[in-house]
Amino acid sequence: MRIAIAFLSKYPSIETINFATKIGIETDFKTHIIVDSMEPVAITQNCMIVQLSDTICMSAGYKNCNIGDNITSIKKNPTAWDKFLYYFCELDTSYDYVWVFEDDVFIPSIDVLKNLILKYTEFDLVTANNFVRRNNDMTWYWPHIIDKIQGPHFNSMVCAAGLSKNLLEVIKKRVQVAGELFYIESLLNTLAIQNSLSVKCPLELKSIVWMGHWGIDEFLLLPNNIFHPLKDIDDYESKRALIKDKIEDGYIPKNNLPGFINEMLKHE
Repeated sequence: MRIAIAFLSKYPSIETINFATKIGIETDFKTHIIVDSMEPVAITQNCMIVQLSDTICMSAGYKNCNIGDNITSIKKNPTAWDKFLYYFCELDTSYDYVWVFEDDVFIPSIDVLKNLILKYTEFDLVTANNFVRRNNDMTWYWPHIIDKIQGPHFNSMVCAAGLSKNLLEVIKKRVQVAGELFYIESLLNTLAIQNSLSVKCPLELKSIVWMGHWGIDEFLLLPNNIFHPLKDIDDYESKRALIKDKIEDGYIPKNNLPGFINEMLKHE
């Protein structure tokens, strides 16, 4: 199976470039960094830097992954998400599966990444959740989604996600028909379910949340998880070293995990 890894970034930090390059060297996965900015980025071996103009994506219909029209805090349209989908739906369709990570997602090690891919690449979509819109809910961003596509509607945080070739083809067909995308936190789940594709929401992604505090205790209690948000991207490598040190020292972590995660751990 041909698998790609993609990191999304407005402009990548040295940490993101170095970690993506390391994955490319130590695994068979083909790593990419999808850069929203058109400012030059240092070329690196074992990792492809992808930079696409806004005009190209907009004219091809790959737009509105962040809703558009200044609805969210991100004002730009298209964003790295639109460019990611344009690249893997239109420009390089050779992959059987693509895993995508926003750059403020902390991956504790390459082994954690390999475990995630080994366990779940059989599913068409892997996300933190798969919530269904109920009772004509008009909270959240639903008013800006329901006029784009008929229900049923679903949503999830997608700061980290796995997408099969089948799902990428569905997204491509959606653009061909509608001429645009819609909010990414509903797009992936809604299109997957409406097209009878398989969706998996594993424990390893339950630490992908909108707001949360993650530190050494959580990293040790959830050794196979990846975490969002961690905004101190430049400190990621020191966090990886700290995890190793604490394990070697026999550190016993304090359990302050959210209740729903502790419940899931009981059944693992």
